[in-house]
Amino acid sequence: MTSLSVITINIDPNIHLGPVTVAWHGLMIAIGIVVGGLVAARFARERGLDPEPLYTIGVLLALGGIVGGRLFYVLEHGGPLFGTRGFTFDGGVILAAVLIALYIWRERLGARYLDVVAFGLPLGVAVGRIGDVINGEHYGPRSDFFLAVRNAHPDALTPNPDLAYHNGGLYEVLLGAAIFALVWPLRHRLRRPGDLAWLVLGLFAAGRFFEFFVRSDSPELALGLNNAQWTSLGLLVIVAIGWPLTARRAPGESAPGPRGRRWDEPVHRRT
Repeated sequence: MTSLSVITINIDPNIHLGPVTVAWHGLMIAIGIVVGGLVAARFARERGLDPEPLYTIGVLLALGGIVGGRLFYVLEHGGPLFGTRGFTFDGGVILAAVLIALYIWRERLGARYLDVVAFGLPLGVAVGRIGDVINGEHYGPRSDFFLAVRNAHPDALTPNPDLAYHNGGLYEVLLGAAIFALVWPLRHRLRRPGDLAWLVLGLFAAGRFFEFFVRSDSPELALGLNNAQWTSLGLLVIVAIGWPLTARRAPGESAPGPRGRRWDEPVHRRT
């Protein structure tokens, strides 16, 4: 019998609007991208940056998240490349980060745009993962922990609608919200280009490493750790090496981008 202290959700994973069916999963991801983009645009204006490139960055974020997330999932679990279920967060973040960094470098936008994207990312993730909570995706072992979730709707993805499980989607909602709450007061203190991006990446990697001790959707790889945890450790190593290297660069010593513009030099808003 499920403890009364757990969270109970009895919502159909799909929204039925006559002949049209909309999945909460896709809807909340779309809303999350919009929310993250609005937050990033506000931050860009606060720093005197042109928010217009964020439209392209948003497209690259969505493309990288979908393609990278699916590729990593197939590498982890196997199955066909094309599918509507099964995406890995780390894969999406890695490919999206590569695409966005290449775009910023190519367009000579300056590394401050990485901070802008990183600032909007946690809240966007927190909103986007709400659909996973409703669906019962990324569940872990049975639990009576007060944050465990019982997805009572019969179409939810948990094995038994009468039981509660650790819910990876909920933990990522809380992780994204906590990271955003942390970086909000730091947004004007971390002035060096790249600091905010490294901080957000490191916090997500550390949070997801511990989160996957109570999730069952990543296969074990070695030393009692699963693929997602090893990926998180790899990202933490990248942060530990990359952040000090970029921090040691004085603004005038930053590596030049195309046509001589410094990598950390911002492009200000057009007037």
